[in-house]
Amino acid sequence: MKRDKFKKMKLDIQTLEPVSHPDNCVLLLSEVKMENPEPMELSIGQAMQKKSWMPDGTILVGLEAKGIRTEDEKLRNLGTSKQAEILDYNFFRSRLPKTVITEVKAELLDFRLRKTIPFSVKKLEFAFGNGKKVDYTDKVSVLSLDQLAS
Repeated sequence: MKRDKFKKMKLDIQTLEPVSHPDNCVLLLSEVKMENPEPMELSIGQAMQKKSWMPDGTILVGLEAKGIRTEDEKLRNLGTSKQAEILDYNFFRSRLPKTVITEVKAELLDFRLRKTIPFSVKKLEFAFGNGKKVDYTDKVSVLSLDQLAS
């Protein structure tokens, strides 16, 4: 296994309004779309969440997703048996200056109230086996942020 192989994606969000029962809330994340400069869709694997209730009543949710998959034809045609071996630190780092996160398909649901809670993205980064990280927090498009906040 390559040492610089993709390890996990970290997404931290904060609600834009107070939440009365944080335990009734769950963050659902299905995929992240990026252009680097070619369009690329990443499906997210299993994820773990941690919630913190802030003094102002909002909640901070930290999600760590291990494993990504892509249907990108270029990557599939590279002839490797494990896509994660291709999606390594150098792949993402070399494309960072031209990368834009065009969509974060996520919802924060309050099951008790049966409603979606608007939130903002505080951090979005990829971590790799060698300990290095690629921070995409400032690369999330304004349109995507606006959709998550509504």
